[in-house]
Amino acid sequence: MLRRAVTDRPSWDRYFMAGAEWAAGRADCTRAQVGAILVNERNEVRGTGYNGAPPGVPGCASAGACPRGRLSAEQCPPDSDYSNCLADHAERNAIRHAPPGELRGSTLYVTRDPCPGCWTLIRACGIARVVTPDTEYKQP
Repeated sequence: MLRRAVTDRPSWDRYFMAGAEWAAGRADCTRAQVGAILVNERNEVRGTGYNGAPPGVPGCASAGACPRGRLSAEQCPPDSDYSNCLADHAERNAIRHAPPGELRGSTLYVTRDPCPGCWTLIRACGIARVVTPDTEYKQP
């Protein structure tokens, strides 16, 4: 077994972002694979999620099951109205799996910027930070 120097230890943000990337591997969306990890103020994972159809519903990858997935990029640009999206988003799934009392003040790691609807949910839950591969957002 290879040993690494303790100085190579990843920051909490790198560590949990790697977890969000790992979770994205379960996504069944044909347009984007997104993962999310929700972490409380003690750096304990409280919820994980990826984007995909709810349990019991044929997934996006199932022979054209998703109306949004059948549209071209020109017909359906990123962050346009998600009313035609079959999937539950990664952020929503991570929040759903977390104990409600641990949402306020937590940090959400997501592999891409949340859509407008997910931002509304994030703010309503009192999540303090959102970290994406490119940006860190802090709630007032």
